[in-house]
Amino acid sequence: MPPPPPSSYSSVVPIVAVASFTCGIFVATHLLRLRDRERLRNACSRTRKHLTRRTQRAALGIDLARYIPLLLVGRDDADGRTYGRQKVVVIGAGSFGTAMAYASAQGGNETVIYMRDAEQCDIINRERRNPKYLSNFSLRVDGTGDIRGICTLVDLEMELSAPGVVILVALPCQLTPPWFEEHRELIPRDALLCITAKGLYLRTNQLMGHAILDALDRSYQPLAFLSGPSFAEEIMRGDPTTLVVASDEVFHSVRVQGILSNFRTVRVFTSDDPVGVQLGGALKNPLAVGAGMVTAMGFGANTLSAMVTRASNELRQICVSMGGNARTIDGLAGIGDLMLTCFSSQSRNQRCGQRLMRGETVEDIQKNCTVEGIATADVAIVYADMCGLELPIFRCVHSLIHKRITPEEAITSLMGGRSRKEVQVHL
Repeated sequence: MPPPPPSSYSSVVPIVAVASFTCGIFVATHLLRLRDRERLRNACSRTRKHLTRRTQRAALGIDLARYIPLLLVGRDDADGRTYGRQKVVVIGAGSFGTAMAYASAQGGNETVIYMRDAEQCDIINRERRNPKYLSNFSLRVDGTGDIRGICTLVDLEMELSAPGVVILVALPCQLTPPWFEEHRELIPRDALLCITAKGLYLRTNQLMGHAILDALDRSYQPLAFLSGPSFAEEIMRGDPTTLVVASDEVFHSVRVQGILSNFRTVRVFTSDDPVGVQLGGALKNPLAVGAGMVTAMGFGANTLSAMVTRASNELRQICVSMGGNARTIDGLAGIGDLMLTCFSSQSRNQRCGQRLMRGETVEDIQKNCTVEGIATADVAIVYADMCGLELPIFRCVHSLIHKRITPEEAITSLMGGRSRKEVQVHL
């Protein structure tokens, strides 16, 4: 057969070039979404079960399930483990720790919760409820088994030795770094730590992630940070709740996402901005104290709405100056959590602001509970001075907490500021 005329080649070449270019763009788009390609490639190529996990599918940006037979999902592998089922250890059996354990169990994970109180642990194992916190709610999860309680370091060490364990840390903020410093030898170097505490470490004015790494005396430990508008009681009640988890490495955040999302009552979004998520969760606390002050002064919705809106702008400024992303503050870890704590009387910070305006002292308020917003207000001013930021609302709340100005002086200061544009392009 004679070769085709030259004109046929000229019509085929552009089509091939366009198809090759399109395929190249498709592949490059998914590769560029990953900040740590080597880790993800290794994790997703070890065994077949890794490819069936929801976490890896989300990280790749492609739903691999459609290319894998559905018969594979849910079966046990050679080690007797179920695809998608993870070992989760919750450190701390307070309200939020209990809620996180319940959410993890709802996701079908093997969940263990550690506490120091042996009696509390015994009641959790016998009666499937936490006698100290959220005691009206059952910890039984249909179809996925019960949450187990442990209370000794020996048991904790054994549970943490499980391959691929994920540790949800639900200790009070100021106790978290000291606990890790005391028990650093128990923590596997490759275990993923998901920190739920919303605050700053006051002893050193550090972000919680930095303080934990210092406490562990390690330059690297897989870390993720969970935040967002989330009262523990409403999670237990089954109210639809959305959270955000952030990590420097996408693989870690989507792993926590897969553990806690049950697609019924809890949905978790991912973020690659741990700095912004930490700052949003921590610095909303003093702003919530300010919201309580506004309410106690007798002002209405006009004032409170204005205060929260302008406060979110200040939160955005400090986030960007500290190395975070402004868009994080526009999301669940920023304005979402800020609205929750400013508008709800369930918030200890909001109630604290009201009590301060009624004449109570900081010492009296903190006799029975810790209010993170009081001490965090001091750190917020340290950060503002470091970054050269005005932040008038933060500064007024700080001064009111320490009785350096009167409410009338605070109102005059905020309302009498120089005129400016509402939205500034450069924060």
